Amino acid sequence: MMRDNRGFTIVEVMIGMAIFIIGYLAVGSMQLMAIRGDASARKVTEAASLAADRMETLLVLPYDNIASGGPVAEGAYTISWQVDPGTLANTKNITVKVEWRHAGSAREFEASCIKTANS
Repeated sequence: MMRDNRGFTIVEVMIGMAIFIIGYLAVGSMQLMAIRGDASARKVTEAASLAADRMETLLVLPYDNIASGGPVAEGAYTISWQVDPGTLANTKNITVKVEWRHAGSAREFEASCIKTANS
């Protein structure tokens, strides 16, 4: 004999809701992690842009006028640069460092290049 089944039992509904809620919480957790990652990536991109801007400013200066400097505050960022004699004759190593704080910890971005007396 067949029983007449016309719907779901309360246990089946509760199990379905539990599975749905677990999935929903997992998606919410992934969204929070994505938002944090985006904020961190934005800060690194801004720091790289500031470092590139300072590097370009230093590279257009005459060879004899390039010197170490900083720190210079740019909003939440601190920019400093170090100019050292290069390993080859008539060269200078330029290193630009951008520092900031994100999520309570210190972060930094560093870029370097070589300037020759002829460029």
